[in-house]
Amino acid sequence: MTLGAVPFRHTKVIHLIRHGQGFHNVAGHKDSAQYLSFDWEDAHLTDFGWQQAEALHRHIQNLPEQLQIDLVVSSPLTRTLETATGVFAGQAWSDDSQGMPLMREQSGHEDRQAKRQAMSTAGCPPIIAHELCREHLGRHPCDKRRALSHYKKQFPAVDFCLIETEEDELWGPEFREEKEQIKARGLKFMQWLTTRPEQRIAVVSHSSFLFFTMANFGLHAPALIQGELHRWYENCEMRTIVLSDDAGNGNVDPLWFPGGHQLHREGKLLIHS
Repeated sequence: MTLGAVPFRHTKVIHLIRHGQGFHNVAGHKDSAQYLSFDWEDAHLTDFGWQQAEALHRHIQNLPEQLQIDLVVSSPLTRTLETATGVFAGQAWSDDSQGMPLMREQSGHEDRQAKRQAMSTAGCPPIIAHELCREHLGRHPCDKRRALSHYKKQFPAVDFCLIETEEDELWGPEFREEKEQIKARGLKFMQWLTTRPEQRIAVVSHSSFLFFTMANFGLHAPALIQGELHRWYENCEMRTIVLSDDAGNGNVDPLWFPGGHQLHREGKLLIHS
């Protein structure tokens, strides 16, 4: 048996979630050449993909202990933002609702977009979009980002402050990101997570990104642990890891109590001799 101990403040609980089934998944399963088609540019969730997200929402709601999530970090693509909405938003939005909607109503389009009502931010953790956790970059139009203004209009309560350009400058039709590049990008993203003040974070991302990101970890762990870390993600699957920062860059531990001979009472320092 190999045990390890890391002070609590140098750890974060990370819930890793792959998006629900997208229209590009259905088309690509039938014919892999469809992944090269612009018919599936920045694909939406299918009706079944929305059902998967809602099933995960119910799973979280029915856990024996409440799942506390301080922040949701999502890839800025449509299918991940829709998944984050389906998983973490619990109420429909109407003109009588307070605040802006998390997601505006979708009219629906056969084989392109599922019809959905607008959703409220009520009960939903804050959601921030980040380019680092996007899918495998290049060549596949389903992984191309739309103009930033489109997402801001459709998902008005999502924080897009980390998206630096209006148009997608990371994706290109003539290149395909190397696996080692995805791993490096994934490691950079995980390092960014360690700088966040939040302790419990959900990440909504993509199969290749999650797979190659996890390939950075557990390389010398037993086969059982490697099998859990390095397994491909199913649509809307959620796995939870504890991310530790051995460099000592953790946040203040709210559970820590100094003890010792110095006590504070009513603002006065008491010293026991």
